[in-house]
Amino acid sequence: MSEYKFSSFQVKRFRSLMDVKIDIDDNLPVAICGENNIGKTNFLRALNVFFNHPFRDDVYDPKADIPHHIYYGSQGAGAKTELIGTFKKDKKSTSLKVTFLNDGSITYHLGGKLIEVDAAIELLANFHYLFVESHNIDLPSLISVVLERDGLLPLDTKRAKQSEPLAKLGEFISLSQKAISDIEKQINICFDKLTDFDGVLKGKHIRIQFAEFERLRDVVKTMTQITLSDGNTHGIASKGSGAQRAVFLSLMQFIAKNSKKKIIWGIDEPEAFLQPRLQKKVSQVINEIVGEQNQPVILTTHSQHFINLNNLNSTHIFVGTIEERTYRRKPDRVFYEVNTKPYRCTSDFEKAQCIKNHLGISNNDGWEVMPYNIIVEGEEDKKYLATLMSALNLPTPNIVWSGGASKIAGYLQYYDNFAEDLSYKPEFICMFDNDPEGREQAKKVKTYKHLKVSKVAMPRYDGALPVANADENWEIEDFLPPSLIVSAVNSILKKTKYKGISAAQIKQRSKVAHKGKQILNFCEECLAQNNPDLPRLVIDDQGRKLQICQKFCDQSEDGDLANLLSEEQKNFLISLAK
Repeated sequence: MSEYKFSSFQVKRFRSLMDVKIDIDDNLPVAICGENNIGKTNFLRALNVFFNHPFRDDVYDPKADIPHHIYYGSQGAGAKTELIGTFKKDKKSTSLKVTFLNDGSITYHLGGKLIEVDAAIELLANFHYLFVESHNIDLPSLISVVLERDGLLPLDTKRAKQSEPLAKLGEFISLSQKAISDIEKQINICFDKLTDFDGVLKGKHIRIQFAEFERLRDVVKTMTQITLSDGNTHGIASKGSGAQRAVFLSLMQFIAKNSKKKIIWGIDEPEAFLQPRLQKKVSQVINEIVGEQNQPVILTTHSQHFINLNNLNSTHIFVGTIEERTYRRKPDRVFYEVNTKPYRCTSDFEKAQCIKNHLGISNNDGWEVMPYNIIVEGEEDKKYLATLMSALNLPTPNIVWSGGASKIAGYLQYYDNFAEDLSYKPEFICMFDNDPEGREQAKKVKTYKHLKVSKVAMPRYDGALPVANADENWEIEDFLPPSLIVSAVNSILKKTKYKGISAAQIKQRSKVAHKGKQILNFCEECLAQNNPDLPRLVIDDQGRKLQICQKFCDQSEDGDLANLLSEEQKNFLISLAK
């Protein structure tokens, strides 16, 4: 028996989508990528309105969903939303157009002919669109879909026919719990496959908690709870976003295999809260659902794991524009039309380059594992190194900042897990500050199975290297030319009442008495000496260090930084750049 297939969807005048049409691929998930807040999720919301508005009265609001400049500005015949779904059956196509007017009324056209709502519902009832938001997974609704199966429906009939309800209640609950237990086992098979690698979810299992009821289908959303059995019985909402996502994806596989209706999935950022390895697993699951269960999946993403660069027909890059609009009805106001639409590429090569650039696959942004990487402690370390390498016209490698010496080991472990399935063994160079914490954490760097990890000793500005047991400390600022660091400090002090550091004091930095001091501590001493009647100014704190770093980088763009670097400094940077 043939069935309807959802083949395309067009959105007109819905939020930021003025006119967008996307074909639904039979064999691949539809992936939508683009900048944050560009309107990608609006396409998934429009699908939710199209399929679910007859069954829910809270999915469409003219004031919020008709574009703002039209609803409040033009207020003309265009003050409406049109959603057009195309379906195929027996090699024939038909389109259902649903029009939402600004007064709240709705009209339906099937194949261009006006129809009643019941005829539209008859078509839409063949499908069940499940919209999964990135920040709000509605697990109770998904559980409802799971339990609305033929195997449980007869239980309601049996319950209604009991002549002695109290006597038979135990038998009824027993039968119901057995049915729930069978479902739980099947879901856990899916969950085990997703989490079969080392991690906090390995060995855990999903548990469905069941309560007493009158009619199973009527109360399943509120009376049945799902949780992850990990030593406590707290609800799934308290388990953490990553665990919730893993449970959801197990349910997704189960629903895909067992639902009577044709499921259409709208998933907003399926990678949210998941480590990269689990993202790859999720991508495999989604591709199986599309290919094996023949259920469309439309998703938004910022992760390369959900983009098939070898087949880009079903991948779309959304871009947005903003234009001023004025209307005769509102002569004193200016409105802004936000228009989101797919970027039209002239070739697959151009599309691949655009996707790579957007996702950062070819960029050194610290997220992707590159063949060669440097990991540093702080954000300012990364900025300083990038500025210095740029000044010397050196290629800037992938620089990852960890947020502190104590976090570098955790980052390495994370990247070691990430790199397990890579075709190469990434190299990580660890650069610690020469201070007590940096020296202590450097000792903890170990050998990793999937990474090549080594440490590099950061020299001081004069080329001196750390010496074991020496009473000397320095950070990234001590590698830089002292005159430029002091200049950055003085520029920050211009608008204060503090007297800056003099050129004569800068020369004192190289004296034996001060050489072992960190440059920022030396600056604090100079400022205290120059401003005896003012409160001591703290320079060596995180906020001030970032401010100094930004000033240093800004000044370096206008100055001749390369000529101020010694041969030792240049050679060190060359060795890092490879």
